[in-house]
Amino acid sequence: MTTSVEEEYADVLQNIESAIVIVYDQDSGLVDRDVLAAIGTLLRAYTRESRSRVVDVVGPSGRARRVFEQCRCICEWRLGRAPLNPSEHSSGDPPPGELSVSEMILCLKRIRKSVRLWHSQAGRQGYLNYVREFLGDAASQTVRPG
Repeated sequence: MTTSVEEEYADVLQNIESAIVIVYDQDSGLVDRDVLAAIGTLLRAYTRESRSRVVDVVGPSGRARRVFEQCRCICEWRLGRAPLNPSEHSSGDPPPGELSVSEMILCLKRIRKSVRLWHSQAGRQGYLNYVREFLGDAASQTVRPG
């Protein structure tokens, strides 16, 4: 029996989506296309890294940049490369290499698929409104805005 990305990586998906909701809560002008731009940039960077290519990440501009920065923080934390909150040294941080880059790519692709689905069904902020409702207050407990 195979497990879905949603089942196997539920905690990772929730962490990344919580970061997105934090940005949306701070900026109601954020739209699904901003999220797609941020996730697309992350996907390109991690895909290049997985192919052993030089990774020079230039984040998107505008509102997408804030989403990119928050999500990248979560991704690097889940990859075991950086603490969640650099100012705090916590034993709650995951051990290095908790996820592989290929697993992170799977998670980002799943989020991209969700953004596209909800955007096509409910418009400009369809995904953002869906994920905010889905996560509820969990987002404020996962990541502190920086």
